[in-house]
Amino acid sequence: MESFLSVLHDQARDPQRRPDKALDDALARLSRILAQLAPALAVEYRGPFVGLGAGREAFCLAVRAHEEAPGTAVWAARVCSAGPHRGLGAHWDLAAVSRLRKPVLAHALPEFLAGYYAAVAAAGKADTSAGRRLLALAQALGPGP
Repeated sequence: MESFLSVLHDQARDPQRRPDKALDDALARLSRILAQLAPALAVEYRGPFVGLGAGREAFCLAVRAHEEAPGTAVWAARVCSAGPHRGLGAHWDLAAVSRLRKPVLAHALPEFLAGYYAAVAAAGKADTSAGRRLLALAQALGPGP
């Protein structure tokens, strides 16, 4: 298992673990990988909630073509507003979330990657190189999809 995946795996299983530089680096690496896979797959997926405290359902993980600037859409994984009136508005890259949110995000990653892979498989794109790489990420962080 790649070292950054070991860090994410360990953090996902222990949400009380304090975020550190290794987690920051692992989230940045995962974000870069997903930024390469998402446009190749072009499959939208809305994942688990990653809000804090009583606002747990205010934010979720989502992969889609996010409008990063007027007229500029970028396929990537982002933390988004989850409210129905917000339309999955992107707020943060995975690596740019606050220190308080990082353990919540890491804890949600196994479910997120497994669900994203299931959406990719349902779209008939599991047998692409991007689909196989996503499967490997999902399997490294949790039980197989």
